[in-house]
Amino acid sequence: MFRFFIIAAEIIVLVIVLRSPFVQYLFEDIQNSLSEWLVSVATLPERKELQSLQDRINIQLSPLKPYQQNYVKQITADSASVKRFHHTYCENDDINPNFTGTKRVQLCLIIKQSSVMQVAKRD
Repeated sequence: MFRFFIIAAEIIVLVIVLRSPFVQYLFEDIQNSLSEWLVSVATLPERKELQSLQDRINIQLSPLKPYQQNYVKQITADSASVKRFHHTYCENDDINPNFTGTKRVQLCLIIKQSSVMQVAKRD
């Protein structure tokens, strides 16, 4: 009978401690850190492909002006931006103020041949 009271008291203390604001904050912080880490691991292949695409663009179209370099960073920020750029300026032949003429054609070809667009075709 005495063991029962000891175990019940331990459970009550544990519940009180776990419900304290500090412990809740600690668990929330751990959960956020773990979530960020899992997202980072899950998006690693896509980020590598995008970085590879950005490097390929910068090498093959060099020299790029600073505003063009910033624009390349914007369009290679995520795969949706790359697909949107390709659809708007390569497929629909819309006018792009940052890349014109042969540079735009080269950029479209680089993007079309990239693994980012190859994944889009499989989806």
